[in-house]
Amino acid sequence: MASIKQHRYYIYGLCLETDYRFRTPMTVAPPETKAELLFFCVPVTHGCHLPADDCFYLSPDKNSRGESLVQLYATPSGYIMRFPHVADFLLSPGEIVCQLCDPKFDYMVEICLLGHVLSYYLELSGVAAIHAGAVAVDERAVLFAADRTGGKSTLVASMVKAGFPLLADDIAALEERSGMVACRHGFPQLKLTSEQALRFAGHADGFPLVHPAFDKLSVPAQQVGKVAVAALPVARVYLLERHAFDTRVDHDVEVQIESVAAGEVLIQLVRYAFLAEVLEGHGGHGCFFRGDGNDHSAETGGLRASRFHRLARITRGVAVKRLRYPSGYDLLPQVHAAVLADLNLPSHVIAAAAMAR
Repeated sequence: MASIKQHRYYIYGLCLETDYRFRTPMTVAPPETKAELLFFCVPVTHGCHLPADDCFYLSPDKNSRGESLVQLYATPSGYIMRFPHVADFLLSPGEIVCQLCDPKFDYMVEICLLGHVLSYYLELSGVAAIHAGAVAVDERAVLFAADRTGGKSTLVASMVKAGFPLLADDIAALEERSGMVACRHGFPQLKLTSEQALRFAGHADGFPLVHPAFDKLSVPAQQVGKVAVAALPVARVYLLERHAFDTRVDHDVEVQIESVAAGEVLIQLVRYAFLAEVLEGHGGHGCFFRGDGNDHSAETGGLRASRFHRLARITRGVAVKRLRYPSGYDLLPQVHAAVLADLNLPSHVIAAAAMAR
């Protein structure tokens, strides 16, 4: 599909070229940058017609019509990720095409693309998409992985406010390079509640909702602090466990950081895969492509097997620790201090962080 492109963005280590104008804050790439991924969005009156036996994954979550919210289909050139009655995303090496079923769902294009679709594309391309936020500390990536109610957004935003540039808000893209694990830059958005935006950005006015059905706002990261735009070596992955803190009963703020047993690290990374259920349902189906467009299925045994080996290599190259900490905005500086101490940072970095607070 040929078209004149008007925009180039950096996202997850790729230069994305598109004529689609994003509402979500994006990192602009210079016009002369070589495009590595093309994105098209075209309206259609009907989705792709595919035989039922081409469908190899149906999510257990259903829409109001009883259809699976996310569906995967195989094609000779790649895959189709279908969101019924909203859009079909056709994924092939170097290209993603969105077929939008109804113009009223235009707001869903970015929600689907920047979440499920790009995460799936990364996994197909040999990059692990982990449900974690990431900040840059002394030119290294520090990741915070948690469930949706685990306090990840608050902790990441507070670190950005304290002077540590944002690397990724919700999806951390990890790849192993000759024994070193790197985290790619995502895009400069923080998804915050109105209360969080007021605290970290200074106001909550004018920020659009990420999704009409949810209360989180799309806040440009530059409204809170700085943004890192290059891949960085990973220093730590912290698994968050936030607990309630009652000042009437608890007098000592205790932040605990402990190593995770080697045998558990792989289990945790599998658990925190952004598309854990989808990838597990994918199994060994179909081809596995990287950016070169070649079929690597014979040497990898399918996506599930290659993903397992990829995560195993990542576990050997990065330290994973459990971070238990008390909830409360006023207690976040103590959490920052514990993380910085665990990282064995130079004194000038710790001093600069203290001044930022």
